[in-house]
Amino acid sequence: MLYCLDSNAVSDIQRKSYNVLTQLEKEIINGNEIAICSVVYYEIVRGLKAVGAKTKLKEFLEMYEKCIHLPLDMRVIEKAIEIYLSLHKGQQIEDNDIYIAAASIVNDCVLVTANERHFSRIEGLKYVNWRNDE
Repeated sequence: MLYCLDSNAVSDIQRKSYNVLTQLEKEIINGNEIAICSVVYYEIVRGLKAVGAKTKLKEFLEMYEKCIHLPLDMRVIEKAIEIYLSLHKGQQIEDNDIYIAAASIVNDCVLVTANERHFSRIEGLKYVNWRNDE
């Protein structure tokens, strides 16, 4: 199985969240793979550079190199358009979240996120919240 980390999951890992780290380790031991899409890379690197968090940036980049990289390609963009159009007006979610969901669906990943409120509205998206798993 392939798990795609949302930005909040990466932040949980960096904060050493017990539940998230335990589940991450369990999945790796079970032979599952971890992916990070280019939009999450953008969100994390942008945020860490903005606050000058050089150590956390270095840690993230080291973790990123061990993950599968999911690019923002035309298949993902087309799926993102489909997701956007399927959501009702006034109930839209941020474009970055749509791209992350699209990358997860196109690459047959389970999205690891704590943002269930947004992602639960996207048809065909498989997701899990490791903050809740103990």
